[in-house]
Amino acid sequence: MSTPTLFPAPDILHWLNQLPEPVVWLDEKGLVGWCNPAAVALIPDPSPVGKPLQSWFQPVVRSFGTLEPADHPQDSFRPGLWGLAGKQGRWFQVSLAPYKNGQLCILHEVTQAYNQALAYATSLEVLSSLLTQEEKFEDILARVLKTAVEVVPGAEAGSLTLLENGRFRFVAQIGFDPSLMQHALDYQQELAWYGLGEEAWLLGRPRLLVAPHIHERTQQQVPHELEMFHQAGKLSQLKATITVPIVLQGQVMGTLNLDSFSSTEAFSPESMAIAQTFALQAATVLYGLLTRRHLSGLALSDALTGLGNRHALEEGFPKLKAQAERLGLPLTLIYWDMDGLKRVNDQHGHAAGDQAIKALATALRSTFRQEDLVFRIGGDEFVSLHLALPLDEVPEAVQRVRAGIQVEVSAGAVAIRPTMPLTEALQLADAAMYADKRRVRDSLEL
Repeated sequence: MSTPTLFPAPDILHWLNQLPEPVVWLDEKGLVGWCNPAAVALIPDPSPVGKPLQSWFQPVVRSFGTLEPADHPQDSFRPGLWGLAGKQGRWFQVSLAPYKNGQLCILHEVTQAYNQALAYATSLEVLSSLLTQEEKFEDILARVLKTAVEVVPGAEAGSLTLLENGRFRFVAQIGFDPSLMQHALDYQQELAWYGLGEEAWLLGRPRLLVAPHIHERTQQQVPHELEMFHQAGKLSQLKATITVPIVLQGQVMGTLNLDSFSSTEAFSPESMAIAQTFALQAATVLYGLLTRRHLSGLALSDALTGLGNRHALEEGFPKLKAQAERLGLPLTLIYWDMDGLKRVNDQHGHAAGDQAIKALATALRSTFRQEDLVFRIGGDEFVSLHLALPLDEVPEAVQRVRAGIQVEVSAGAVAIRPTMPLTEALQLADAAMYADKRRVRDSLEL
């Protein structure tokens, strides 16, 4: 492109031509008079001279943290955020400086933030691949949050909540007190603290809140949790916070919270847009995690009774044994067997037999403490594990179970030694159970 006579200084011209950013000189009418090579490569017109930049750019407005083209283009090219027409997601921060009866227009592309988000889509693919690996659900959620803090410009800390039983439980945190993980907010509290209304909530739109409004919103909407937010959530230190609802199948199933301790201006509109994009992609990952956890739960539970199955026993036994050893407490395994199930099935049908099995499962579950573990490992065979239950107290526990059911049940117990494998424990308890069965039968014959 020919150089206008208004550029008499070769050193300035050389400098402008070397800039990696697009630079355009607009004459007194606001029309293109000159472009540097970066602008020539950007503008989709081989003959831009004499035309307004609005021919290829349009102003951008901010709506709920996202960037959208303005309904009516501005009459003149002004400082601010402009988008390249036909190139969705390419945004330029425009700066103007008077020069030679016109203006130098510098277009600083802010698309790098978007490209960064796209690059991190690869990271999300890596996260998605975790679904096929044996990793704890909570560890994967922590990895999701870590990636979000790395992705969104301005983010220094963050937290992730998951909706469980009507409450948003903190399942991951970065930069806060670990005690935050012990807390949860009910649905209406979380919605009120979000503050943009239910429509925006269900659409997954990000909300930006800055100090001192962070404290004010917390005090107004969740006053009962104010002390928790001060201590665990570092409320007084927060300068800016983004909350993005994570929407799964039309419902908010969690929230992504990204925070800055440094500045109330830490999060730009680009940060908001990236946070929303990340939450949409994270929702896919979260859906896969929840599905896997659900399937895993099915794989570890007995369909008829809802108790843990044999596989769940094999997973739970070494963990509870290690806990007993660490705490110096006794661990007892009780083997249960229903007497006469075949007779019930033959006389009253298998539906009646299933009801008898479910009744025994209910009795076992309701009789023992919450920390005791109960499993159905066969047709009418059950195993229970009891931390801090001495062997001499087992008969009383067995009697309480028998008092709560209409069918006869035999039981045998064994005290677990630190080196005892599950197979040996089951063999010993099974033998003790059959000894109990013989005693019951002998007493009936007498």
